[in-house]
This record gives sequence, structure tokens and C-alpha cells, in this order.
Amino acid sequence: MDNLSEKVASVAVKYTDLDNNLAELSTSENLTGNIGDKINYSTADEIKNLTNQGYVLVNDPFDSKGKEPVFSEDQDSYMVTFKHGREQITVDNLKYGCKLGDLQVKGTQTVHYVGAGSRTPRDEVSTITFNRILVYDRVTGKKIGSKGWEKVEQSFPVVAAPSILGYVPDQVLVGGKTVTADEPNREYTITYQVNEHISNKDQKAEVKYLDIDSNNEEIVESKILTGAPNTKIDYSTIDQLKELDAKGYEVVSNGFDANGDIQFFDTSDEYVQTFIVTLRHKQVLVNEENPLDGIDESEYHKISKRVVAYSGAEDQTPEEVVQQVNWSRDLTVDAATKRIISDGKYTTAWKPRQKTYSAISVPVVSGYHTYIKEIPEEKVRLANVTEKIRYIKNGYVIPVDESGQKIDILPKLRFVSDKNDPTLVSLPKNNLKDEEFEPESIDFAKIDPAKDIEVKYVLKHKYVAVNKDISHFDVNPGAYRRTATALVRYEGAGDKNPNDAIQTVQWNRDVTYDEVTKEILEDGKYTTEWKADKEYFEAVDTPVISGFTADIGVVAKHDVTQSDLFATVTYKKNGAIIPVDEEGREISEAKPVPFLNDLTDPTRVLATEEVPEIEGYRRTQETVLIKDPVADIKVKYILKPRYVQVNSEHPYRTVKPHNYSIPVKETIHYVGASDKTPADRIQGARWNRSLTVNDNNGKVIKDGKYTTAWTVDKKEYSAVVTPVVDGYHADQYQVKEHKVERENIDVVVKYHQNGQIIPVNSKGEKINHADHPVYITDTTDATKVLMEQPAPRILDYMPKNSSVVVKDPSRDTKVIYYTFDEIKELVSDKKLKTKIESVDGKSTLPNVVSLPGDDNKRKAIVTFVDLSNNAVQIASSNVLSGNVGDKITDLYSTAKQIKELEQAGYEVVYNGFDPKGATKYFEKDQKTVATFTVAVEKTKKVDAKEENKAEITSKKEATQADGQNEQDHKVLKHIFPWMK
Repeated sequence: MDNLSEKVASVAVKYTDLDNNLAELSTSENLTGNIGDKINYSTADEIKNLTNQGYVLVNDPFDSKGKEPVFSEDQDSYMVTFKHGREQITVDNLKYGCKLGDLQVKGTQTVHYVGAGSRTPRDEVSTITFNRILVYDRVTGKKIGSKGWEKVEQSFPVVAAPSILGYVPDQVLVGGKTVTADEPNREYTITYQVNEHISNKDQKAEVKYLDIDSNNEEIVESKILTGAPNTKIDYSTIDQLKELDAKGYEVVSNGFDANGDIQFFDTSDEYVQTFIVTLRHKQVLVNEENPLDGIDESEYHKISKRVVAYSGAEDQTPEEVVQQVNWSRDLTVDAATKRIISDGKYTTAWKPRQKTYSAISVPVVSGYHTYIKEIPEEKVRLANVTEKIRYIKNGYVIPVDESGQKIDILPKLRFVSDKNDPTLVSLPKNNLKDEEFEPESIDFAKIDPAKDIEVKYVLKHKYVAVNKDISHFDVNPGAYRRTATALVRYEGAGDKNPNDAIQTVQWNRDVTYDEVTKEILEDGKYTTEWKADKEYFEAVDTPVISGFTADIGVVAKHDVTQSDLFATVTYKKNGAIIPVDEEGREISEAKPVPFLNDLTDPTRVLATEEVPEIEGYRRTQETVLIKDPVADIKVKYILKPRYVQVNSEHPYRTVKPHNYSIPVKETIHYVGASDKTPADRIQGARWNRSLTVNDNNGKVIKDGKYTTAWTVDKKEYSAVVTPVVDGYHADQYQVKEHKVERENIDVVVKYHQNGQIIPVNSKGEKINHADHPVYITDTTDATKVLMEQPAPRILDYMPKNSSVVVKDPSRDTKVIYYTFDEIKELVSDKKLKTKIESVDGKSTLPNVVSLPGDDNKRKAIVTFVDLSNNAVQIASSNVLSGNVGDKITDLYSTAKQIKELEQAGYEVVYNGFDPKGATKYFEKDQKTVATFTVAVEKTKKVDAKEENKAEITSKKEATQADGQNEQDHKVLKHIFPWMK
């Protein structure tokens, strides 16, 4: 018999162009192989290449429905055919050299207006566009043809002659004709003439609603309106347009009231005013998301099916499989007529929701076979597809022996269907209880599995059972009987190691022996699992050995195994307590103390042990907790310490004083007053604490028994009022209280020189021999000068004003002086009224004149005195000036000063100026400076140290205070003239 696999065949795959006389586009190489072998080639890449060049696949017989082609004597070539793809070119998709003019024609309708002079309307031009689609060959790039104009005819809008006051048109309506792309243009002229016959009768007007998509047919009946000439036409298109919008129309132009326009009746009986409202049909998108009444769903949604129908397997026949694909498209619909517009602006081609039907594996049916393994994946089509699969019943296999005689003891059985491939079958197994027959191999490619066939069967196996009771001379007893041992060995304790502990177990089983192949079958029909004569090895307790610890306390109970088990228990020497000093060195006179065994557990020692006492040392712990029984534990011992207290009263040689006593101070530096600058003012404080020191080693013990926190001998530095320096004023009234910190505080107070009074003559020139007195500093506030300064006396001169009001203590003030001759001249001209003034109302100042005089001027002052310090004045308001009857309390309030004094530790005893909001006035009979007194006294207690410091400070300042007495006297004498 010839072997077909040794015959060679060749085949070629050719790709041809049906639109070019079967011209060959490409070809495969010459493919060769044995007949019946699969052709290892695919057309997919070349099809993709040609498709990219514009070709469209027509037929691919090489890969028909996924069937794998094989080499054959009957076929030496395959022809894969293509046609040329076509592409539609539109105005939005210009390609292949196509120009816009090839696809589009524009037409115009022009209406000219003449005869109305300057009122003549401008020409009205309407435009329409004709578009068409050209078809090009995607392969050659040449035009194949045209799909014609999208609209063969179109209508221009009807134009109504506009109304012009005083004129009559010769035509009311023009235009609106239907044109084609061949003759797309139209032109009209409307001529106006003067209205020679003005009418007083009611006039008519007409509003027409025209459908430009239906040759300007009237959509609704025209609206005839009447009214007096030159009156407003009372009509609106709104309601009518809403109604037409609901019917599918949209406005193209509104010649009546677009943009809120108002129309008026004309004055001519010769024509009826006409207004055109032009509408067109709305084109709307219709699809699954946007349905429209009147359009059946099947126009935009379909379901295609591929049905796989099975037959031939009687009641085992599988149910048919139905694959469904939803198709959808967008429609362009004329909303007015419900007409579907092909190739409309919204129109799309049908699109499936999936591109292919998935492949379906043909089910395997036992006892049957098919000729198709799988329904391949297939591109979806809008039309339904049915695939039919027929099952064929398998034939019988008849067992025969080597001589071809039927084996009567074996039954005939049908071919066995393959579990995974419905096109394949195999020979059935045909065995007796202890005998197995094996069929001779056959070439399934040469047989028809639907027909009966004789097959040779040969005895291959004969099985018998073997065990400890039924032996076999060819079977080693080790195959069904075994002994296993469990041994525990002890080591690490030298000659104290216990003897080994040994246990054994016996294993048995049945095995299957093949007397034909002489083999033992581990998974044979008589083979059983191994079974032991006991379930487990007993647990073995580890013996306790004094001075040693084992790593295993009990070798646990263990299930028996077929392998020998071996365990090792290791002993290690117990650890010990090692006494060490503070430096970690072992104490030589102390011996290590070994850990004691736990007599109940060989793996442990006692969990805690008492630390031994050592003379002269203090143990740092009384017991130790043992975590690792073989690891030594070092225990620290400390020489018993002797603690001493260290502070200012008990110093210590190795401890520096700044560790327990820190002096601090606040220093006020006065600058800027030249040689009058006051000396620095210093306030001191001291921080102290106690330390604990170990007298054994001189080390400071943190948080020791004598250790205290830092304390200070006072909480804050007192506020210090800035000293008054004659001729200078300071930048701050006082240095306020400061909290005492552990750092020194430095404060700087700056003095600035006071301004001067500059006498000048009536011409503004300085008087040569006149003094320039410096402003007098306020004795109660070093930051101020007296607001009102006395004018100096100058021989042969009198000042214009007896005093000067100072606004800026640093700036000089010019004062005008007159000679006596000038004063006489001014008096004689009655330009000057002289008045001799006195400060106290009694004595006069013969050389001081007020220019002009004022009998109503009065003065006052508010002083603050300290009753706890011999009624010494500690603050004042400065001189207050005003007219008789004025409120002094409007010029000054004691509230702010009292608040500052209360913060400094004073309390008010008596308020003689404005208690509880009292009011004070400048009195008419007041002859002197009115003085009001506020008395206060100190409330805060000062400890002895503070008093000593205050006394030292006051002595240091005594000299400075004496220097200020003269200045104070000058000021007080100015305020209180009766003082000597």
C-alpha cells in the first residue's frame, strides 16, 4: 500500500483585479509540501496591503470560513479576487484634484428698487447653493461618475415690496421662482412712484406664510389685516410661528416683525401692503436616542442573526445557537412631511455594535462525529445567516485475533468520540476483568468512522494480587512489606548523656503484578495504600541533667511514616549570675552563681533567682529574670554613695558657682544730654538652686535628693521714671516693669535738646543783644516741656505776647518784640490795646504786654501728689488755658494718668478735679492759676531687699536730684508766682 505522506504537491496563491481584466496584482511564492499536510501560508497580510491601496476583497477561497487548506493533487492554485474601491467626494472632502467649483454652484436672486429718491431701499440679494457628489476610483484616482445634484430644483424666497411713506410700488410681490443648477440666477426691478392719491379710508395689509421648500406654497391662509392709514398694524407672528414650529417648520426670514419691528398701514388704495414670512422644513436627527413619531423604528434599528442549527444526533442533538447583532444608523428626516432624506446632513450608514460574529465551537456528542470542528468568526452582515451542522453516528469496531478470526470473548464496540474535537474518533478499550487487550494502530485518514471495521486486538496485560499472605516468586517482599524506626539521640552533656530511645512500626500493602509485562503496577486494580500496625510513635520525655539545659523538653508524639525518623536533643551548660562594678568589670572577690535547673522541665532553669549580697557594695537589683538559661547575666553593683547638698551657702570644690547661682541685672542707659546725662540706673536680681553631689566621685546627681528648681529673689524689675534734665526732653516717660529672666536686660533712654525762644523785631530780624532762653522742661514728665513758655524780658522792648505756646519741644519759636516808640505809634493809631498782665493777678510785669489784650483769658493746672511720700508731686496736666466760662474738663481728663498710676501700684485717695465725671469751668473772678489736686498713695508692699536697693539707688541719684532742684524751682515759680 502506497504511503500518501511521501507524495509532494505544489500550489500558488494569486491576487487578481476583476476591474482590470483579471490583471495579476501579486502572487505568493511557489508553496510545496506533502499531500494532506496543512499549507503554512496566510493571505491576511497581502489582503491588508491591497486594501490599503484602495482595493476591495471580493473572494478569498484560500481561507474560506476559516477552513485550513491542505496540499492536494487536485488543486495547484487559489485565486483571491479584488475590485476597485470607490470614494464619494463632497464639498467637505476635496480630494483627487477635485475643486469646489466641480461640486458646487451658487445662484442669486437680485431685486432692484428704483424711484423713491433717497428713500429707495438697497438691492435685496438672496443666495441658494447646489451641491453634488462625484465618485472616484480609489485605485486609479480617476472620476467614475456623479450622483447628480443633491437638489435638482430650488426656490428663491418671494420678496414683498417694502412700504415707503408717500410712494406706491409697481409690483407688490416678485421672485420666488424655482431654478436649476444650469440656470441659477434671477433678477427683478420694483419701481416706486409718488402716491398722488392719498387715501383716508381704512387700509388693508396681508401677512403670508410661505414654504420655500414647496415652491413657496402658502402654509396657512394669509392674514388680512385692516386699519386706519398711518396707524400701527396690531398683529404679531409669534403664536402662528410657534404653531408652525411644532409642525416641523423653521423661519428663514420674517418680513413683518423680526427683531420687534413695528409696521404701519399705508395711505394708498392702489395696492395691498404685503409682508412675507418665509419658512422651510426643519431637518431633524432621528435615531434610537432621538425617535420621532411617524418614523418606524425599523428605519434606524435592526437586528441581524447568525443561526447555527444542529441535526442527526437524535435526542442528543444540541439546541441551535443564535447570535444577534444590533444595527443602528442616523436618519435625516423632514420634520414637516416626515419624509426620510437620503444622504441628509445627519444620515449615516448602518453600523453594527460589533464587527464580527464570534467563533462557535461545535459541541462534542458521545457516539457521533461531524466534519466541522468550529464555525469560524465571520464579519457581520445585515442579512440573517444560517449555518447547518449534521452529526453522524459512529460505526462499530469488531475485535479479531492475529489470524483475522473474530475474538468471541470480546464484544463489538462503537468508535469513541474525541472529548475535545467532534471531527475525531478513537478505538475503544476492550478488556476483561484481569486481562487487557490493545488494538493495533490504524490510519484514521483512510477510514470512514461511520462504517463498521475489523481491528486486531492483542493481549497486553494479565493482573494478579500479591501481599504478605499471597506471595509470588517474581515479586520482592520489599514491595509489600516495610519496617520503619524512630530514634531519639542525646548529646552535649558529656558522660552524663542518656541512652538513645528507639521505637519501630511495621507497614504492609497489596500490589498488582502484571504476569505479561513482569511489572508491579503502583496504580493497579489490586494495589492498596500502605497500612501501619500502629498509628503513631509515643512521645519521649527528655531527662533533666543538673547543670545543663536541653533544647527540647519532649520529643512529641508523631504519626508513623514509612521513612525512619531521627531526632537529636542537645544539652548546654547553664548560665550564671556575674557580679560587675559600675564600669562593667567583674568583681574579683565575688564568684559567679550558676542558674538552678527547673526539675520539672529540662529546657528551663528557675525563672527568677536572688542576687547575692556583696559586702561594701549595693546591688542594683535584688533578683534577676532569666530569659536565656545558657546566657550569663551581668548584675551591676555600686559602691554605696554619700550625697551632699550644694548651693550658695554650701559650695563644693568641683562644682562651679554658676551651676547653682546666677546674678542678673537690668541696666538703663541714659544718653544724649551731654554732661547732664544721668548715670545708668541698675537693678539686680539673683537666680539660685540646690544640687545633689555624690561625695564618692564628686559627680552631680540629676534629680537628686537635694536638687531643686531654679528660683529668683524677685519676679520683676520695678518701673523707673525717666529723670528730668533741664534743657532736654526724653523719648520715654518711664522704663516699664520687666519680668526677671536668666539673662541681663539693657534699655536705652535718649534725650533731645529743647528748642529756644528767638526774639525778633517787628521786621522779623533777630534782636542782637537778646537772650535765647531754652524751653523749660516739664518737671513731672521728662518727655515734655511746658506747653506755655514765658516770653523773656528785653531792655527797651515789649513782646507782642507774654507767653509762647510750644507745639514741638525740639523746634525754636520766634517771638515779635516792639520798641516803646512803635508801641506809642500803634496805640495812637488805635491799632494796639495795651494791657499790663500779671500771672497771679496781683503783681504786674511792667515790661510784658499782650497785643491785643484779652480780659477773658484764664489758666489752670491739675497736680498729682503722693501722700505716702510727704505729698510730693509725681505728675501734672501742664498749664491749661481758656476763656472765662470754658470747661476745663473738656481740655483734660485724669482718667489716663490715674490708670498709669494704678498700674504702678497707686490708689486714688482724693480727686479734686473730675470725680465721677464732675465738670470744672474757668471762673470770671479767678485771679490766679486755678490749681486742682489729685491725691494718691502706694498700695504694693516692698520687701526689705527692694527697700535696700531703692535706698542705694536714691543715694546714687541724690546728686542728680539736687541738680534738678533749681530747674524744678524755675518751673514751679512760673506756675505758682507767689513762690520765693
